[in-house]
Amino acid sequence: MAVTPLFSVLRRARPDMTVTLAGSALMAEIAAGNPHIDRIHILPPPYRTPFRAALAARRAVPADADGYDWLITTAAARRYALGLVAAAIPARRRSGLGTAEALALYDAPLAYDWSVSMQANNLRALRPLGVALPEEPGRGPEPELHFAPDLPGTVDGLLRAEGIDPSRPIAVLAPQTSGGQPTDWFPDRFAELADLLAERRGLQPVFVGTAAGAELIDGIRGRMRGPAASLAGRTGIAALGALFAGADLAVCLDSGAMHVARATRVPLVVVASGWQEPHHWLPLGVPTCRIVSAAGDWCGGCSGGHCPDRSCMKRVAPADVLAAADDLLLTFPPAAAARAARVAACTGAPTP
Repeated sequence: MAVTPLFSVLRRARPDMTVTLAGSALMAEIAAGNPHIDRIHILPPPYRTPFRAALAARRAVPADADGYDWLITTAAARRYALGLVAAAIPARRRSGLGTAEALALYDAPLAYDWSVSMQANNLRALRPLGVALPEEPGRGPEPELHFAPDLPGTVDGLLRAEGIDPSRPIAVLAPQTSGGQPTDWFPDRFAELADLLAERRGLQPVFVGTAAGAELIDGIRGRMRGPAASLAGRTGIAALGALFAGADLAVCLDSGAMHVARATRVPLVVVASGWQEPHHWLPLGVPTCRIVSAAGDWCGGCSGGHCPDRSCMKRVAPADVLAAADDLLLTFPPAAAARAARVAACTGAPTP
């Protein structure tokens, strides 16, 4: 999702360019339906089969061309596998980030700037094309997600089957982490929060996650006083985006689901740990987002995959998250028109 702002910025600045995306199946799923991309080439998994991916990328060059006019690589190319893939693609000019070996081939190589977000680092690759970028956090382009116009109706059907009325206010909660990082909160606190959102704010709680997270979600629902629905394992990225866009509030951890929710512009509360500096991934300065974290308890710099203490997360109570949600709901009150506008923005349909 941190790559998607690049496409709209490039399209506005250089409408004469034909934009081709070469990436993994996951990236293709995220980019599907993006009006700023002309072609998508799905490559074999570059981390498992880098040489196959490099060969596929080379073969994806149009038969009537000897290379692309410009190759742009993002922060992901700093890994060896993706750097190898990028090096295999013929291009007249190259800019962006990459491995030390690959950057020797670049006209405009970039060093990763750890003082700004990954999204901002990706956008920096456009500067050699003469693209001006805003410097202030929250003022730049936001991530984008696009899905088919009929998908919200399919998601509404899933909700109705779970006893949720799509015409009434909905809160979507994503309690699952993306894996690897110590960003998880606690099941009993998610349960308490969901009950508070239902009992005090009239929101219908819907939990989302992967199939592997279904057991976690069922455990949370089992702790609740009231009912809640689960769509764990039943939404791909596009359907998850349609669900967020049609909801009135989202509560996520610092995870992949958070990036999808941010891209739909749904009012979003992020329950964030202190394992890294906030500017790397969190939506700082975004009007539709609120971040709840234990300020001053930053423990970033740890390279471990699991935090045995999670003291920063222990200091975040359900009442803290509810207060952030109340602030959002006051600023962006639940409304059918707002939901329809978010869906329309993601489908390209006229705003109702």
